[in-house]
Amino acid sequence: MFSYNFHLALKSLKERPALTLLTILAIATGLGLYTTVKTMSYQSGQVPLAHKSKNVFLLQMDNREVTADAVEHQARMVDTTYKDTLNLMQMEMPGVKQTFNWSTYGILNVEDENINPLRTFAAVTNSAFFTMFEPPFLHGNGWDKATEESGEAVIVISKLMNDKLFGGRNSVGESVRINTHVLKIIGVLDTWHLTHKFYDRSFSRARPDNFFIPYSFAMQNGLPRRAGFDCWAANADIARSFRTENTERLINSECAWVTFWAEVPEEKFADYRQQIISYMESERALGRFPRELVMYLTNLNDQLAYVHGRNQFLNTFSVLATLFFAVCLLNAVGILLAKFMRRKKEVSLRRALGAKKKTIIMQHLLEVIIIGFLGGVLGIVISYFGLQGMMSIRLYSSDYTVRVEDVLPYFQLNWTMIGHAFLTGIICTIVASIYPIWRLCNVPPASQLKSQ
Repeated sequence: MFSYNFHLALKSLKERPALTLLTILAIATGLGLYTTVKTMSYQSGQVPLAHKSKNVFLLQMDNREVTADAVEHQARMVDTTYKDTLNLMQMEMPGVKQTFNWSTYGILNVEDENINPLRTFAAVTNSAFFTMFEPPFLHGNGWDKATEESGEAVIVISKLMNDKLFGGRNSVGESVRINTHVLKIIGVLDTWHLTHKFYDRSFSRARPDNFFIPYSFAMQNGLPRRAGFDCWAANADIARSFRTENTERLINSECAWVTFWAEVPEEKFADYRQQIISYMESERALGRFPRELVMYLTNLNDQLAYVHGRNQFLNTFSVLATLFFAVCLLNAVGILLAKFMRRKKEVSLRRALGAKKKTIIMQHLLEVIIIGFLGGVLGIVISYFGLQGMMSIRLYSSDYTVRVEDVLPYFQLNWTMIGHAFLTGIICTIVASIYPIWRLCNVPPASQLKSQ
C-alpha cells in the first residue's frame, strides 16, 4: 500500500509541475532566510569552554568609594585592582584555579628585514591562563610559574603570527621585539576559535589575541596598559596616565582594571565564595571596601546569556525571518489548496468506488513530505548563499580588518543546522497541508459525481 501511495504521490507531483514548483519555492525561500538567521544565532551562541563553562567564573568585588553610584547589574560592576589580584593569587584552595589578564600594545619587529614592523596588541596574563582556558598549542607550550616569577622575557604567539613572521615553521626559540624589549618565543598556539573573546570581557568576535606575555615582565618593564581604570576620586585626575606611567601608584591604588577569573568545582563553590567574603572583610578592617560588601561570581553561561539578550540586531532579524517564513507558509497553504482542490472529481470518484479517507490522506501526505524534502534541499542552498552574503557584509562593515578565517565559523552550516533545516521544512510543509487535505477529503462525493 505504501509503494502504491508513493507512486500516486509522484504522479501527482508531475501533473501540475508549475504549482508544485511554486510550493517548493515558497517553502525554500522562507526556510532559506530562516535557516540563515538561525545558523548565525546558533554559531554565535556557542559557549566557549562548554564542557566546564558553568564552573568558570568572573570575580568582581565592589571596592568603590561610598559616593559611587549604585550598580544594577553585574555587567556594570568594576573589575579588580592590581593589589587585590596579587592577594587573591596567594590564596590556595585545592581544585581551584585562578587567572587574570589585561591588554598591552606596541610595535613588533623581527630580525627578518623583509617583514615590516606592525602595531600589535597582546594579552598580559599568568601561567594558569593556558591550563584554565585550554588554548591548543601547535609548538611548544606556555610559561611556568617559575619563569613568571623571575620576570623572564618570554612570549606565546598565535599560528597567524607564526605564519606571517616565520613562514609557518616552528619558531620556538626565535625572538621578537616589542618596542625596545626582546622576547623569546616559547610557544605557538594552533588555531583557537572563540565564538566570543570572553576573557577580556569584550565578548568581541573574530578578533583573537596574537600574543601572550607574562604579567610580571609587563609590569617590571612598564609595558603600556590598554584598560579602563575605575578609580577613586583621589586618583581620578591621573587615571589616564596609568596607561603608560605612574606604575607604582597604580599598583597601590584603588583603581579597578584587571579582569579576574576562577575555575571552581561545584562542590568547592560555597567555600570559595566564603573565602572571598572573608578576604573582603579582612581588607575592610584595614580601611578598604567602605560600601556594603558586594561580590559577584558569574559563570560563562550567565554572562553569554546576558550578552545574547542584548544583541538587538540578531534578535530583531530572527523575528523578521520567522515572520517571513510564516508568510511563505501561508502562501504554500494557498498554493496547495489550489493544487489539491483541482482533484475534487478524481478523489470523489475514488471514494465512491470504496477508497477510504485515510488512503487519500496518506497519498497527499507523502506528496507534501516530498515537497518539504525538496524545499529543504533548496532552502539549504539558499541559506548557504545567504550566509556567504552576510559574511561579506560582516567583512565590509569591519573595513576588512578581520580575516575570512576568523569570521567563517560564524557563517558556516554544520550537520546540526542542515538536519534542523530538513526537519523544519518537512514538518512545516505537513502543517501547511493540513487544511488543504482536510478540505479535499471532506468534499461530498455526490456533489461532484452528479455533475458528470
